[in-house]
Amino acid sequence: MRRIVKSLAAVLGVLSLGACGGGGSVLSTDNSNTPDRVIVTVQGGSNVARVLPGAGLPLSAVAVKGTQNGFLSNNRFKWSAALTTGGQYVANTLGVLKPCASIMFQPAGPPGVAAFPYTADFGIYIAIDPTNEANIEFIPPTIVPNPNPIPAPPAPVPPGAGTLSTNFPYCVTVTATPIGGSALNSGSITVAVVNPQNPLQ
Repeated sequence: MRRIVKSLAAVLGVLSLGACGGGGSVLSTDNSNTPDRVIVTVQGGSNVARVLPGAGLPLSAVAVKGTQNGFLSNNRFKWSAALTTGGQYVANTLGVLKPCASIMFQPAGPPGVAAFPYTADFGIYIAIDPTNEANIEFIPPTIVPNPNPIPAPPAPVPPGAGTLSTNFPYCVTVTATPIGGSALNSGSITVAVVNPQNPLQ
């Protein structure tokens, strides 16, 4: 999966390089360095994962172990992101949940062909901090690209072509998996990509 690796100078401007990902094992008394789970959070004053199209949202992962979430020193993760269909996101610091909209794909064809929710790999929109792989910036596209657009006439319409409709707020699940780990001990956060005309959705 392709990753966008930003220069150190650019990353220093938006990310806190001393994020939790490099923390010591304060609470964990287990000598094993294999995490039980990963916690992904937003860097900054609040943990509301909300971002405008084309803007950046700094995220951080920390590996934890035990019932008290003792920090481990692991700071290397495999990051991924996927566009969701439906679901919910945390809308404010009180933990209020709101529904995610879906991006819809309308296939070309005769009248009555139904649109369906579009899913996509959004890993290309992750920028990893080159000095600390526990820190990333998620930068959703200004416009979600159509994988199979309808060409302009008189070109023939290829199979599977159609139009893409972006509905806000749509959601993306960003996941951090420890190097050598699996989905069993990974962690994720749901990021809402909100309407620029209504950024507080």
